[in-house]
Amino acid sequence: MNYEQFQHNEQNIFLVDMRNEQHHHFSELFENAIEKYLRLWKKIGIIINKRGYAQGLLCRKCGYIPQCDKCSVSITYHKQINGEMMGLCHICKTQYTYHLTCPKCGSEKFGFFGMGIEQLSEILKTKYKKHPIIIDSWTTNTPNKIKKVLETIHATKPQLIIGTSLLAQPIFDYAFDLIIFLNADIGLNIPDYTANENNFLLLYETFKKHQTKNFIVQTFNPDHYSIRNACKLDFQGFYDQENIFRQECKYPPFSELCIILYKDEIESRMYTKVNKLYQELLYLSEKYQIQDLEIYTTPPLIYKMFGKFRYNIILKWKYVRNFMDIVISRLPIQEQWFKIHWDAESIV
Repeated sequence: MNYEQFQHNEQNIFLVDMRNEQHHHFSELFENAIEKYLRLWKKIGIIINKRGYAQGLLCRKCGYIPQCDKCSVSITYHKQINGEMMGLCHICKTQYTYHLTCPKCGSEKFGFFGMGIEQLSEILKTKYKKHPIIIDSWTTNTPNKIKKVLETIHATKPQLIIGTSLLAQPIFDYAFDLIIFLNADIGLNIPDYTANENNFLLLYETFKKHQTKNFIVQTFNPDHYSIRNACKLDFQGFYDQENIFRQECKYPPFSELCIILYKDEIESRMYTKVNKLYQELLYLSEKYQIQDLEIYTTPPLIYKMFGKFRYNIILKWKYVRNFMDIVISRLPIQEQWFKIHWDAESIV
């Protein structure tokens, strides 16, 4: 068997190791469960935390991935009602044309990567002859849309509902018989010190809030402590391990974290300004003999947004606020368009 079972009274959580599965997206347990529950007219919820049809396009010949002109993110593709594909930047909302061949090398080995919620819906329709209801930020971004979705659910009692992390919240007067996490470690790919905690809480709170008896958790990281402790419903066990990680890396709550962000339309000018401030901060830390203060520069997760390049200066220390009081009294950083994030809850 390519899964572990965690039992909690009447609740069963099946943790599937996707590294040993033949299919990249659907485990054998997933497919068997879908067929069985649909045949018995049971209700299934599937959580896939990716909007759109596909995360992007990739040329298998030259490796080119179309990105937004204004933001350094891959263009997400959505399938419209008429069947045509539309490219969209999820940051600035700029729309783009869908290409059948690679715009860079002309290769026809140009296709989608990263299955989104729309593609999953299409696959389920084709394979199981069911029409899932989609719950994501587009279908529920206004009170009227929320009302319409809930009315449809309560009127039709659909067997399949697929959604993003929004589906972690129970639906009023509608209970699932099975909930499936299609990729339970997707949140771990975010380069941020809060990624483990956010990933754990999504799983843990879904298990605790829903009255569902059976869950399937598909993952490529079955040994990761955020996933294992969630499946064990071990809240304290997770935070015991998380605190070891944060203490070793000097992240909150074991130190204060301050991020100084600079944005500029001209990339070279951004580097010049950031490097100048970085050298000034190093000078002040040496002048005041602050030994344990960490200062380093790094681009954020999204390097360019709305046409502006972005760069961070990160400061970690137990008394960062004390040091920043000195900095602000000596350097006009706020007048130079640097933005200070006190007690930053994220580094992305």
